[in-house]
Amino acid sequence: MNSIAKKLSLVLLTLFIVIGIILAFITRYASVQYNHEMTQRLNGSIAMYVAAEEQLIKNGQHNEAAIKKLAERAMVINPTVEVYLLDNNGRVLSHNLPPETELQQQIPLAQIETFLTDETQRPILNLDPRSPETEKAFSAAKVTFEGQDEGYVYAILGGQTYEALAKDISKNWVLKVALASIIAVLLLSFLIGILMVNQLTKPLTHVTQKVHRFQQQMTGDTPSNQKAGDEIKVLETAFQQMQRKIKRQVKQIQAADQNRRDLITNVSHDLRTPLASIQGYMDTLLIKKEQLDEEQRDYYLATASKHCVRLNQLVNDLFELSKLDSLAIQPKLESFSLSELMQDVSMEFKLMAQERNVDLKIDLLDGNTDVKADIGLMQRVLENLISNAIKHTPKDGKVLLKLKQSGEQFKIIIRDTGRGISEKELPHIFDRLFQAENSSNYNQSSSGLGLAIVKKIMDLHKTKIKVISELHKGTQFSFQLPVAS
Repeated sequence: MNSIAKKLSLVLLTLFIVIGIILAFITRYASVQYNHEMTQRLNGSIAMYVAAEEQLIKNGQHNEAAIKKLAERAMVINPTVEVYLLDNNGRVLSHNLPPETELQQQIPLAQIETFLTDETQRPILNLDPRSPETEKAFSAAKVTFEGQDEGYVYAILGGQTYEALAKDISKNWVLKVALASIIAVLLLSFLIGILMVNQLTKPLTHVTQKVHRFQQQMTGDTPSNQKAGDEIKVLETAFQQMQRKIKRQVKQIQAADQNRRDLITNVSHDLRTPLASIQGYMDTLLIKKEQLDEEQRDYYLATASKHCVRLNQLVNDLFELSKLDSLAIQPKLESFSLSELMQDVSMEFKLMAQERNVDLKIDLLDGNTDVKADIGLMQRVLENLISNAIKHTPKDGKVLLKLKQSGEQFKIIIRDTGRGISEKELPHIFDRLFQAENSSNYNQSSSGLGLAIVKKIMDLHKTKIKVISELHKGTQFSFQLPVAS
């Protein structure tokens, strides 16, 4: 029932059924009223004929034999007539029915008076003494004696003989044919309605199918992931999903554009110093090459080379951060041993730690330490954090690389005994190109982008990196990765 055509067909079917029932009731009601009116107009004079034939009531005494004889004559004219003789208060005095017949003894006079005074108002129905729960067409006439009203002749025009005949006729094949004809007309109308609905909704169905296919191509949703509903609901859902997709794409484009602007700004600002230094030393060599001895020339060349290394690192970090910002790099999750990775990365910095007289220690776990993450990006995170820890740790300091398990997570800790970070600087350490105060003594070759890159990689893995630091005592970075199932 998801299709609009099916829903409209069901509505049409319900509507035709309701209309058919209403028409049946209206037709029946109109037919009954028509029969009442025709019967009353054709037989309205029966009571007057009975009352005029003989004196039925004289000085309050009714003529029983006369009423029975005249009632029998009336029934010859119309077998469905039942005649009653009433007094002035509507009480039944006599009738031509079997003695054991149960009757309502009191007849309301209001409708009888209306019948006698207003010939235009037809049909007028009143109580049937034999069936007090129903009202039927009747004929009535006053009985007078010497100018005084003595009572009424009251004739029911559709007595029980009429009811029995009506029930018998209702079983007749004519009514069955009429009922079958009505049902056939309704069914034919319903079929025509279905054809019209299908023709009207066919273009909508065609458009819905096209939009549905386009939605799958655009959003990558499979049919099982898409909500069921009629064509309008499918179109609404498709447009909402495509709207969200377009909004995300627009945000990505805006973010990429902003990253491009930031990259240009950062490059123009942060490359100026090393480029100026390189150019200064090279110009000095060219201008004073005859005046400089070999030791001075080597010093200038070494200094220029050092600035080239810093420049190369800065450019590489800028482009890596730009890719992370624009979501050009997506983590490729795989299972790998975290202990082995930490061991391998720590070996890269053994020589660097020895040259700076820094004690680099590693505390790993035994057994299975497999995690689910991007091994290349995790290696970059560890390299940045260990490198920063060594560079910011003074001579005879310590750097600890530790791994421990907490439930379904492995926690990686990089702790140093370096200069620490002040409370004022701590909220900004992950900002790009942020350089802490007095950091040049420890980190002359830093690009200022390492922690920003670490933060972006953590965001891609949907985990957080935490920092605890105390000035002149040291800093601890920590983050968690899920245990590989």
